[in-house]
Parts: sequence; structure tokens; C-alpha cells
Amino acid sequence: MDDLGPWDPLPFGELVALMDAFDARWWIAGGHALELHLGRSWRRHDDIDAGVCRSDVPRLHDLLAGWEAFVASAGRLTEWRGRPVEASRNENNLWVRRPGGPWRFDITVGGGDDHEWVYRRDPAFRLPWDRAVLCSSDGVPYLAPGLQLLFKSENVRAKDRRDAEVVIPELDPWSLDLLDARLPRDHPWRRLVAPHRNA
Repeated sequence: MDDLGPWDPLPFGELVALMDAFDARWWIAGGHALELHLGRSWRRHDDIDAGVCRSDVPRLHDLLAGWEAFVASAGRLTEWRGRPVEASRNENNLWVRRPGGPWRFDITVGGGDDHEWVYRRDPAFRLPWDRAVLCSSDGVPYLAPGLQLLFKSENVRAKDRRDAEVVIPELDPWSLDLLDARLPRDHPWRRLVAPHRNA
């Protein structure tokens, strides 16, 4: 990420306070979502992510007054000034910073409508929102751990492997079944899922 400029992640509480003012559905994503689920931390974070629905992205424009936002796609950054972002152009992330400063947070663009979350990589995979986005004891919405690991399972980095090793043994049977059904047959995380699914 540093080839597109340095990161200095916004503190978790500050991002939550900012997103609480958003007048549409949102959730914490990435490694912080997994930590919210387990109620503990096990590694350092180089960034911080919040998710919103693609249809709601233009509504971020007022929320981000005083910030600079750029569409991050295919290794390039394009300034964003409130337009819709296009799935067909792989416009799935907005990077946000104070003018000229380091990147502070990432807005991950997800799929969904009023009733269902939609998996961006397979629109046929849909879940009710109360299955897809859970809520911490402090009232913070976050992407369900099985879904977050499903996103992390493609192009796995060292931090993703660590997250899988920590989180998979503590998943509920529904989440284990989800990963068992949707991970590619030869994916190494299947070996992490199997002993816990059969326990």
C-alpha cells in the first residue's frame, strides 16, 4: 500500500464516531471486524475499514466534507467527488485522508438492498442483513466473521493467514459450514475448518 502513499490509520473510536453520523447502513470491515467478534486483538493493523452499500456511496459526500477521498482500483487512485462507483470497473474501495496527509481509513463498497446483503464476488449469494452484519456489545455493526474470512481467502497475505488461524477455531457451526461450502476445494483454510466443523 505504501507505493500509493503512507497510512496512519484513524483510531477505531474516531472512525466509529464518524460513521455513526452516516445516514445509511454501515459496518466495520477487515481485521477489526474479526476482533470485534472475538472481543480481543492479536495483531497490529496497518489500516482500518468501514463498509457501506454501493447504492449509498454518493451519500458519503457530505459526511466526508473536509476530507479527500479517492477511488482505489487496479493499483490506481482517482479523486472522488461524490459520483456513484461502478462494480463493472472494480471500484470497490475509497481511500480517505485529510488534504495532503497520510491515508486514514478505507471505505469498502459492498452489495445489498433494503433486505439482503449481496456477496460482491457472486451476486447469487445473498443473506438477510441480520446474518451478514452483526453488532458488538457496544452497538458497533461489523461484517460477520465467516463473510470477512471469505473476502480474505482470496489473495491471502500473512495477516490474513494469522486471522484465519485465530478466528476459524472459534466460529459457530453456521459460519464453519459457510466457509466449507464456499472456499475453493484446494484452499489451505479448509484444513483449518474441518476439525472444528466435525467437533
